[in-house]
Amino acid sequence: MTISTRAMLMSLVLILAGLVLTACGGDDSASMTSTTTSRALSAPTAAAAGATAAAVYPPTFCNWRLLAAVVVITEVCVFLVGLGQGGYPGWRWFLIASVYAQWMALFCASGLCILNGWTSRFTSDGAWVFSWLIVLFLSMVFSFAAWVGAGISLPGAIEDDVGLFVFKNVFAVGLVALVFFRYLVMRARWKAELLAQSEARVQALQARIQPHFLFNSLNTIASLVHDDPDNAEAATLDLADIFRGSLRRPDQLIPLAAELKLARQYLDMEQRRLGDRLRIEWRVDDLPANAAVLPLMLQPLLENAVAHGIQAHAEGGTLSVYGRREGDQVVITIGNPLAPKGHETRGHGIAIDNIRERLVYAFGARAQLLTNRDEEQFYAVMVVPHVEHTDR
Repeated sequence: MTISTRAMLMSLVLILAGLVLTACGGDDSASMTSTTTSRALSAPTAAAAGATAAAVYPPTFCNWRLLAAVVVITEVCVFLVGLGQGGYPGWRWFLIASVYAQWMALFCASGLCILNGWTSRFTSDGAWVFSWLIVLFLSMVFSFAAWVGAGISLPGAIEDDVGLFVFKNVFAVGLVALVFFRYLVMRARWKAELLAQSEARVQALQARIQPHFLFNSLNTIASLVHDDPDNAEAATLDLADIFRGSLRRPDQLIPLAAELKLARQYLDMEQRRLGDRLRIEWRVDDLPANAAVLPLMLQPLLENAVAHGIQAHAEGGTLSVYGRREGDQVVITIGNPLAPKGHETRGHGIAIDNIRERLVYAFGARAQLLTNRDEEQFYAVMVVPHVEHTDR
């Protein structure tokens, strides 16, 4: 097989490699993104995050998920190279080629793992060039050792002379590594951009909560000061807790108990304002209190339920919050009455889309936010994986 044919096959391999890495190595690119984030996304604003998103450093190949992706990609390479031999080369060829390629891939990955700390001494681009040169050097050493070893134990097994054999291997490995690294960079930048957008949307949500909710809450407190000072004091404390919770970083996970407490305080404030028009039904005793969730995950949904479901009715209505654990998932359902015909307003969509994006970034495909309605009720159903919250 010519070098040009091999290069074409390697290009095809990397198209499949991207799919394989997405399936097998999602968390390692997250580890790379966390490296990127710690170096480039520590700024609290989306503008700062977007400005530094280009500084992407190589991931650590000590991660077993990334090593698993390397193994799968290498085997795909061997399979495609075998198909390029002009016919089925036989199982013996595949066995020898697989063992050789896998040992070379793991040898290079081990070198990248050991020397990962050195990448911090370079700029972002320099770190990738350094990692690529490591792969070239290690593949050259491995190929030379394999040629010498085959010449001793299996004379005549390798037809090429040492120079051509080493060149073919280094060229193929270098090409695969080059495109593979490029894929990792693009994926990390995409995740960094997604984080920046998530932070911007949460800040927009926070800014949206503060003006009109603060105005309504202060009016409620003012009306209670003379008639019910104890209730006014409790309302002031609730308001302080709500706004303290809104200042958390949007990507900082918190215990579900803390999010439920904030949700109760928010609805208590609304109940003080709406009185008997707002009736609340809680069924959340079965929820794991220490499950990790995003801050301000429930409040925007509750705000929508009050604004577009309760206030639209002169007599008010019942807002329901149901929660349960289903296997390794936490399910929370918020229900509110539909607005009367002719009083429908838009507004559910913005908050729901924002929360969906945040859930996808934090938990991936394991989390989702579903909406449904029947003749009388609108439902928002949030599903997140049950992960224990830690104080890290």
